[in-house]
Amino acid sequence: MKYIIEHMEAGFTEWVILEYSQIIRDIGSENLILTSLPKEITEKEIPKRLLDLGLQWTNKDVSEVIGETNKNSVCLLDPAAESDLVPEDSSNFEYFVFGGILGDHPPRDRTGELREKYGFVGKRLD
Repeated sequence: MKYIIEHMEAGFTEWVILEYSQIIRDIGSENLILTSLPKEITEKEIPKRLLDLGLQWTNKDVSEVIGETNKNSVCLLDPAAESDLVPEDSSNFEYFVFGGILGDHPPRDRTGELREKYGFVGKRLD
């Protein structure tokens, strides 16, 4: 099972670095891919703390990363989804996609951009 974070932030604030660092520590760098970094970003612009943790990153978007994978094997973790994520889903999906993970108040529904663009199965984290 792989986790993809579609990077929807403007750069790397301290909060973003802390969030991504904790995710890497929780699931392992081999299981996380950070996608959709701006095309002009190079490794020099990636925070050293994240690189030291083994961050995998790309300028490609999530659809380019998963390639020909069946769309139904990708789960978009979406607060607006109609059903909750359940433990059994770990065997139903190959990829779990996060987008707009650093929430705003009031929410801007940045995950909605991914919902509309890709049409992946959505599940709510409850």
